[in-house]
Amino acid sequence: MADATAMEAYEVSEACIACDACCDDFPDIFVMNDDHTRAQVINESPVGTFNPWDIVNVCPVDAISLIKGEMPPPPENMDADEDEGPIELEDDRPWEIRWAEAKDLEENEWERMKRYGLAYSLEEDLNKYYLRFEMPATVPNHKLKFKWGLPNKMPEYKSEITLDGRFVKIRAQLEDKRVRKLCGAVNSFPDGFLRELELDIPCSNFSKKYDPEDRILTITLDKATAADDVAA
Repeated sequence: MADATAMEAYEVSEACIACDACCDDFPDIFVMNDDHTRAQVINESPVGTFNPWDIVNVCPVDAISLIKGEMPPPPENMDADEDEGPIELEDDRPWEIRWAEAKDLEENEWERMKRYGLAYSLEEDLNKYYLRFEMPATVPNHKLKFKWGLPNKMPEYKSEITLDGRFVKIRAQLEDKRVRKLCGAVNSFPDGFLRELELDIPCSNFSKKYDPEDRILTITLDKATAADDVAA
C-alpha cells in the first residue's frame, strides 16, 4: 500500500523529444508543455504507486530520472531482451559513421505507407476476395537507430484478423521491444496499424498466409453463399 507521506519526484532533461510516451502512460505525473516541445513534471508520485523503473524506462531517449526517492533493484530481465534474440548487424563500423552516411537519405514513400497499413491490394474472383498487405521491411533511419545498434531489417509484425460479414479488420503490431522504443522518436513510425475495410459482398470465412521472404500477408476471404445465409 502506498505511503502518502513518502513521495517520489522525477525530472525530464533537455534530451526529451516530445514523443508523449510518459504523458500517455503516466498522465498524473507528466504533461507536455504548451509548445509541445518537451514533457514536464506536474506532480510527485506516492511511493509504491508505480515502479520507478516503469516510469524511467517509458522514455525512449532516457530523458527521465528519479531525483527524489530511491530506485529499487532493476528488474532481472531489464537488459536481457532474451525474448527478442540477439541483434546481428551487417555493418560493424562505429555508429557515428553509419549515421553520417544515412542521415540525408530520403525514405521510400511506399515503405512509410506500409507502416500505416496503406500498402495493400484487393482482388476478387467469383467465390473469394484476396487481400494482400505488404508489411514493413526496413527500420527507418534515425540517429537513435544507429546509436542503439538496431537492425536495418524490420522485425516481424504480429497480425490479427476479424471478419464480420462485409467488414474485415486487420490489426498488425510490432512486438520487438527494442525497435518499438524508436517509434516514439521517429516521425511516421507507429508501433502498428489498424485497417478496417468494407467489402461489397459478405464473407463467411477467411484464412491468412504470410510470406516472410516477400513480407506479404495474404488474407483469403470466402464470399458467403445462399447456403451460408440459410445456416446463419
